[in-house]
Amino acid sequence: MRRTFGKTIFGAALAGLVFGAFAQPASAIEISKHAKDSAEVNAILVKGVINQGDTFELQAYIASLPKKPHIVIFLSSPGGNLAEGMKLGRFFYDRKIETAIETKTFCASACALAFLGGRDDSGKPLRTKAANSGLGFHSFTREFDKDKSYTAEDLKVVVQRTQSTVYVVADYLKAINTDMDIIRIMLKAQNSEMNFISNDDALTLNIRVFDEKRNAVVDPEQVLDRLNASKSAANRPAQNAPTAKAEGKSPT
Repeated sequence: MRRTFGKTIFGAALAGLVFGAFAQPASAIEISKHAKDSAEVNAILVKGVINQGDTFELQAYIASLPKKPHIVIFLSSPGGNLAEGMKLGRFFYDRKIETAIETKTFCASACALAFLGGRDDSGKPLRTKAANSGLGFHSFTREFDKDKSYTAEDLKVVVQRTQSTVYVVADYLKAINTDMDIIRIMLKAQNSEMNFISNDDALTLNIRVFDEKRNAVVDPEQVLDRLNASKSAANRPAQNAPTAKAEGKSPT
């Protein structure tokens, strides 16, 4: 399952649009059984740079596994091919596959978009990151030939293709029914940086966080339920205490 990694280029050589702040390392995706595999769960580790065709490779791998009630994909990747990352995410979403990021590992760039596709058997979001793992997003970058002069028309093409790429990402997020605020988080980081979101932000985006200190999962829906219950109790009108009858007097 090894292939040579090549950066994903959007557009002609005059201005390729690359999803990534830096050149990705020359490695390849690895698909293997995860240590948490059990009688009820096909646990799969997907590790390395995401390349074109990896979704098919993962489907082929899953087809060879014994049938079990659940599938969990553990992701560990710096990113890679933008289109393939979103294709993976659609696959997770459509097939109701849970996604996870383990302690002291990270999932960034195209991997982060794939991670967002994780769902449970009913189709609800089921994406879990360990509290000390990394889930990173960043903005687009552009590549230019430093020895070439570009015209105003060339630059118009760059702008148009950049807008098209943003549209493609927005369309993907809508297709997997995920918060569009992801685009703001992506564009917040410069193309030379990575915006690793906080655990608070993860909960806001309906992503579960595994708290290693308490050995427990913090579920955003449970947090919301507790907050709503607290607000309801605070807004509930106080009941008046019953008035005691004076001794020796008949009721009027």
